[in-house]
Amino acid sequence: MKRQGFSLVEILVVTTIAISIVLVVSNLSNNISLLNGLVGQELQSKSDTSQTLQIVTTDIRSATLSANGAYPVSTATTSTFTFYTDSDGDGAVERVRYFLSSSSIYRGMIQPTGTPASYPTATEVLTDMIDNVIIPTSTTLFKYYDASYTGTQPAMTSTADVTGIRLVGMSFYSDVRPKQAPGPQFFSILVDIRNLRNN
Repeated sequence: MKRQGFSLVEILVVTTIAISIVLVVSNLSNNISLLNGLVGQELQSKSDTSQTLQIVTTDIRSATLSANGAYPVSTATTSTFTFYTDSDGDGAVERVRYFLSSSSIYRGMIQPTGTPASYPTATEVLTDMIDNVIIPTSTTLFKYYDASYTGTQPAMTSTADVTGIRLVGMSFYSDVRPKQAPGPQFFSILVDIRNLRNN
């Protein structure tokens, strides 16, 4: 007489295979979700940094004489750029300072006070603009170019006389997830100061 049905061994083999398939599909689904989250976070960070650089570009491009008549550019170093502009659109020219501190780029803003106008540094309001900034040892955050720059000349070697500055370059890497894939993203801008053009 022939037996009908499945043996216990056959049922265990099929159950093991089914559980293995479910585990593989579940693990794959979790990995895809994790990857999707990482890519989304990286894209959002890149978008946020690009939007922030648009603010920086607008500020630098519209640099102008201060409320007390001082030259539009106040300080220009490899890690700090200080200038005057109406950053908040209120009609008053603020003193704006972009600078690198630790691994973040900050913007300091000072509103003018009194007559004649002054810019007391104690009233500077700091805003954290970009985090996880990486500056390779062979480069600088800011570079400055004079009126002779046509696209191939090197940056100015000295910024002791800020009146020669016509363009400001800013470049850095930013890594939203330090020491994890996909790695740092490179950002760079080159901005001409409209009110200092020679033409």
